[in-house]
Amino acid sequence: MNEEEQKTAVISRKPTRFGWKDFILNLCFSSIMIVSIYFFDIRERPEDLVILATSIVVTVLPLLLFSVRVFHELSYGRDYIEIRGDVLKYRSSPLLTTGLRLKKGEITLREIRKYGLSKIPRKLSLDLWKHKKKAMLVISLKSGKEHFIGEYIDNDDLAEICVHIQNIYPKAKLITNLSEDYPELAKKHAKLETAKKLKKLEEEEEEEPEGAGFRRR
Repeated sequence: MNEEEQKTAVISRKPTRFGWKDFILNLCFSSIMIVSIYFFDIRERPEDLVILATSIVVTVLPLLLFSVRVFHELSYGRDYIEIRGDVLKYRSSPLLTTGLRLKKGEITLREIRKYGLSKIPRKLSLDLWKHKKKAMLVISLKSGKEHFIGEYIDNDDLAEICVHIQNIYPKAKLITNLSEDYPELAKKHAKLETAKKLKKLEEEEEEEPEGAGFRRR
């Protein structure tokens, strides 16, 4: 996403690193698995095929899991959420508690049935025990699909995304009380509403036929 695309977007938000404990833990486990594979599966390769298969399962599968986590946490800086027109585009690195596959795509706002912020589950994460209120953006579509995105994006930025969705497509149901959970956004929301009303009035005045103002007077 270049600078020109960011300027044309209604809103664009980037991620913020909020912890390193999970990353260090996954990196350590990956290293342990690599050493284990060398000693048990390569150097001391057992002759019994059952023992060999068991050894591969208990070393290779965990290595794949931890390696995927390390890769995600190294590439989280490429994440973003932006709204351009009536389309929400995103790239989101999931935490271990919210999935393993990298999430990337776009959502038309008119497809949204309801949306809001939900706290990320803390189990299996050392970082989230400190960041107990870290939230992610949950979007439910009319088709029944659900999207969980924005694990590395600040709560305030996610709340601001919600404000813009609400202003662009008010028919979608907002399930988070932003005025209570994020009171600092109340003023911003009011400004957006005022700007929206002014823009609507300007558009109505431009569409009026010649002489309409004179007839009203």
